[in-house]
Amino acid sequence: MTGILNKFHVERGAYGARVMARSQQLTGPCTSDEEIDGNVQMLKDDPDACAREMKGLLKLDRSGSLFEGWPSANEDLPEAR
Repeated sequence: MTGILNKFHVERGAYGARVMARSQQLTGPCTSDEEIDGNVQMLKDDPDACAREMKGLLKLDRSGSLFEGWPSANEDLPEAR
């Protein structure tokens, strides 16, 4: 899950990371200015959370390791005998 609303998520593939929308409806019905402002602010915060996740994925890609603490795929492996 990405963000706080689960309206967007980050996909990671061979060509990098991208943000995808999970649903067409982004807000529920709003009956006041405060509700509108709150819902729209949360929508603005979600892509920011996606951006942080994407940057983290790129950092992992550059290091060559899929999981922290695991050896990188780019590291030299022992030769087979």
